[in-house]
Amino acid sequence: MTVLRVRALVALTTFLWAQGSWGHGILPDEIPMAAGTALREPGQLTATPVLFSKRWQPAQLSFPQGVSRALTFTNHSDDWHLFALGDNTALRDQNLIHRLMPDLRKDYPNTRLSEPGSTVSLPWRFDVAGLFELRCVRADHQQQEPSLLIKVVPYTPPR
Repeated sequence: MTVLRVRALVALTTFLWAQGSWGHGILPDEIPMAAGTALREPGQLTATPVLFSKRWQPAQLSFPQGVSRALTFTNHSDDWHLFALGDNTALRDQNLIHRLMPDLRKDYPNTRLSEPGSTVSLPWRFDVAGLFELRCVRADHQQQEPSLLIKVVPYTPPR
């Protein structure tokens, strides 16, 4: 192996090692998404608990733009869910993926797998203003279960 190839291999290895935990691959600590930013290792965040059992309790949440929270979902249903947070376009795309692979149980940065009786947390920074939804993207749940509506109120600078 030439010296140049060895240097390139060392540089690539150093870059990948510096990206953080190998448990998360090379994902950054903050992942911009359609409805805000997924936070991988946010430290302590204020929890916002919601319950799901055929409907969301509460049915709607509101946050000021720029706030970070740990959305904490408790699944009181008797089935597993893959809850996804996003806008209509992002959720439409995830719905399609799960129609093609209905048994897929994979967490993405904007999703959490929730088994019956479990509580899971989604650390999130609401830095995009607008109306978003949290819903199950399992193929057989997509049209049958309600969404949790999340309103992110635009930041208004002080005058």
